[in-house]
Amino acid sequence: MRCPLCGVEMADGSDVCSKCGCEIHAADATVGAEELLAGVRREYEAWEKAPPNIINKSIGVITAPVAYVLNPIMKRVAPLLEGVVSGANNYIASAVEAVSGKIPAFENMDEKQFFEWFTDADVSAKNWKTAGLAAMATEGGALGAGGIFLVLADIPASFGIIMGFANKIALTYGVPVRTEEAQIAIIKAISAGTANNIREKAAAAYTLRVTEKTLQEKTWQQIYKMSIDNILSTEKLIAAVREILKKMGVTLTKKKATQLLPALGAAMGAGINAAWAADALEAVRQYARQWAAENYVKHGGGEHKC
Repeated sequence: MRCPLCGVEMADGSDVCSKCGCEIHAADATVGAEELLAGVRREYEAWEKAPPNIINKSIGVITAPVAYVLNPIMKRVAPLLEGVVSGANNYIASAVEAVSGKIPAFENMDEKQFFEWFTDADVSAKNWKTAGLAAMATEGGALGAGGIFLVLADIPASFGIIMGFANKIALTYGVPVRTEEAQIAIIKAISAGTANNIREKAAAAYTLRVTEKTLQEKTWQQIYKMSIDNILSTEKLIAAVREILKKMGVTLTKKKATQLLPALGAAMGAGINAAWAADALEAVRQYARQWAAENYVKHGGGEHKC
């Protein structure tokens, strides 16, 4: 069984969650919107403070001897990332096809229905994240073996995979992915998950918090309509995220420098891609689940205590 507040796995029959202290009532293992949001916020804040995983933190040390080789191509990476973003409507269409049938009419949900939907969304999002890690590791292993000759193909290919799974995760929580605001938030979340150190992550996480407030002004009915009907202007989106993509391009090029090390290209390509996906997709998941809980509390929800 899972804790209805923080979602941690628990032994069947448990009365109190060992992680968050929520008291479990067998007859009604549901929490109210406020309690759910409090747990989501705690997890989000813990994610913000957590440093990048050990592989990402080690990038600078590992790649220092060869990173200079990639300096001439760093400026060429950002336009390639812009090219990926220009195809955002394709990633969005794929996400809508895979997920949209599971998005309920939010404005009609009571607290219990929202809690059950949110719990299912958590499971689905984690499954998308796992699938994304596998896809990224496969891509990194294949193109990583090509060393420097395939770096300029590898980076946009990897970013495209991240974008595809990030949109599925976001839409799983009802984020209106067809809007410019949502795509900016998703790219900022990916940027936070791309950081090689806690300072970079904190800076990206701060800009993400600012962005998410924009979408919180929408009602559930507006959100649902935007999730399905809106057509994204990719030109405006690229203009809005161009500076983010430039910084991300430099960071990603440094990550890919490991592929220049003798005998390590394929193995490191797979490992770096999986580490990047783990952090980037978790960043998107944390953003999207907090966004959903914040919006439900703001636009609906009653009393139901843990």
